[in-house]
Amino acid sequence: MENLIRFLVKFSSLLLFLCLEIVAISLIVNQNNYHRSVFLSTSNVVGGNVLSAVDMLTGYFDLRHNNDLLSKENTALKNELLKMSNRMSAYEDTIKDSVYIDADKNYHYIRAKVIGNTVNKFQNYVTLNKGKRDGVKPDMGVVCSEGIVGVVETVSDHFCVVLPLLNPQAKISCRLDSCKNFGSLVWDGVNPMYANLEEIPRHVPVRLNETLSTSGFSSIFPEGIPAGTVVEKELKESDNFYSIKVLLSTDFRRLSYVDIIVFANSAELKGLERSIK
Repeated sequence: MENLIRFLVKFSSLLLFLCLEIVAISLIVNQNNYHRSVFLSTSNVVGGNVLSAVDMLTGYFDLRHNNDLLSKENTALKNELLKMSNRMSAYEDTIKDSVYIDADKNYHYIRAKVIGNTVNKFQNYVTLNKGKRDGVKPDMGVVCSEGIVGVVETVSDHFCVVLPLLNPQAKISCRLDSCKNFGSLVWDGVNPMYANLEEIPRHVPVRLNETLSTSGFSSIFPEGIPAGTVVEKELKESDNFYSIKVLLSTDFRRLSYVDIIVFANSAELKGLERSIK
């Protein structure tokens, strides 16, 4: 109480001046229509600007939440699209072979956020915020909205490390969409925007600007996931295979959210393949 009294005594002149100013402004505004309209107009502008600033500020802090929601919705739509694609493939197989496989349950996605990523090293890696407790296992494929990313290499309870395409150890089976011939997409360690498609024989009619996608010849990636576009090709007389340069569909410098592909029958397929090796 004593502190309050001391404060009022110390600033009594200033407080008296402010009170008189408020009274004077109030009298002017209430007694004069012009000044009242100016005051209301000015207060509306100031109030509007303040509300606009507050809205922008809250909107900025809501961006992360909104991005997470959009990311989850995107994954849900991807799962539905994959189910539809698998259903169509199974239907085609039914017509061809008179055998129906419930392909809906073969694949689904696990959404993950990129929490670590390198693109300027010879051997790059990507770290994700999902692990064993989320159902992630080694050798699962990883994709983003643009195309293929890589393959899960190691997993802990809550995180996993991905061997991306920007690592010479990663070799992903891809096919030319026009002719369906397949080879291995391999990074040469130079430019993070490009990779090389190897093992395409000389008799194949390779065209510039044609697209390539995953072949589906493994339990890691389903077929048809975008990989890139042919931008250069070379075939020497002494060579049996093309030298093909590919512009990657995925911009690894902008990775934010990815999808981990879960193949339900992966263990069965791998066990069968191991039994004949």
